[in-house]
Amino acid sequence: MSDAPSLPIDPDLPADTAGTSATVVALVGAGGFIGAWGRYELGLAWPTPAGHVPWATFTINTSGAFLLGLVLTMLVRRGRHNHLFRPFFCVGVLGAWTTMSTFAVEADLLVRGHRLANAFAYTAATVLIGIAVAWLGVVIGRWASPSR
Repeated sequence: MSDAPSLPIDPDLPADTAGTSATVVALVGAGGFIGAWGRYELGLAWPTPAGHVPWATFTINTSGAFLLGLVLTMLVRRGRHNHLFRPFFCVGVLGAWTTMSTFAVEADLLVRGHRLANAFAYTAATVLIGIAVAWLGVVIGRWASPSR
């Protein structure tokens, strides 16, 4: 162990709220419920036929990447903010809205169903477009928010 002072986990949060309080845990859970419920409902409304590209999951993951880039950029550029919004929305809502596990399972099902072109296109498009829309969210967030 080093005697050197450690850096704060999140320098944007006041030192007395950097820990995991019951309030933060409850807000992450409530946000998670909202995000998971929304993802479930979209999956019901937009089912994926066997062997086809799962557009619902693609839309969910890319929209989540965009929103995360946008919201975090706006929060950082505005400086002080409600320290409970970020765990509620970014960790809870968007963490449950997006789904790496379903993405992996659906890509695997495409491979097992011998739909290799669909599996490759789905995987590549999700990753590349996810990065692009996260960047777009950052750009729009910078444009829409004054810096500190």
